Amino acid sequence: MKRTFLFSILFLFLGSLIQAQSWYARIGIGVSGGISADRSLLYSYTNTGSSRTISAVPLRLGRGFTGIAAIGYKPSKYLGFELGISEFIGFPNIADSVIKMPGGSSAQAKVQGNMLAFIPAIVLSPGFRHVDPYARIGIIIGIRPTINATSTVENASINPPDEYKMVRQYYGNVAFGLNAAMGVSWILNKLVSLYAEFTFSSINYSPNYSEVIKYEKNGVDQLSTLTVKQTKTEYHNSIDPDEQIADTSPDQALKKSIPFSSAGINIGVAFHF
Repeated sequence: MKRTFLFSILFLFLGSLIQAQSWYARIGIGVSGGISADRSLLYSYTNTGSSRTISAVPLRLGRGFTGIAAIGYKPSKYLGFELGISEFIGFPNIADSVIKMPGGSSAQAKVQGNMLAFIPAIVLSPGFRHVDPYARIGIIIGIRPTINATSTVENASINPPDEYKMVRQYYGNVAFGLNAAMGVSWILNKLVSLYAEFTFSSINYSPNYSEVIKYEKNGVDQLSTLTVKQTKTEYHNSIDPDEQIADTSPDQALKKSIPFSSAGINIGVAFHF
């Protein structure tokens, strides 16, 4: 009798798990702010004639919009496994430098980052019927991070002024970090639910290469006038500072670790099947 009772309990438990199994897909959008900054890469400069000031500008590449899509499987109403893909488009970080004197020049540096990432994660929830809170934790794998740095310089000492514009793109390498979220799902019916969540990502990116992809003077393309050394750079953990690099070879520089960490809010819709 006792063994029959235990088997009955086990059968009911497994039956409830099987009944609770489900697949789902979700899409959403989000906005985030940078929570980690680098103060060694971006500066602003001011010269009034009587005083000069140099200021560090915090570089936060985690500021921007994100589009999200994910597919998940729930073996029970309490536990889920999810694979997400996200496309992050960052807001520009801007630093202005001005010489406030007659005939003085001005410069602007603008840095903006993008990242395509995969996010495998585990989802935990109490399994409530109508309003279901949840927590998600996973790994974020940035498979296509890029950074665009645009510098614009205007030389007002001549008439008409000369304007130079250069765009350098940083690329290569994969970024790894952690991603977590806490949110609430509003279950509309058996097929559709809405969700809102607070998200956190901790991730840095260290590019392998950079290349000048645009160089103009007064709106005229001048990229062909630059050497390979001036347009391309390779980044390494260590370099020989005394090495003489030919103009026909890429320049060498030490690697930089640039923060993409962020905190933000996502909203979206999930489809259950």
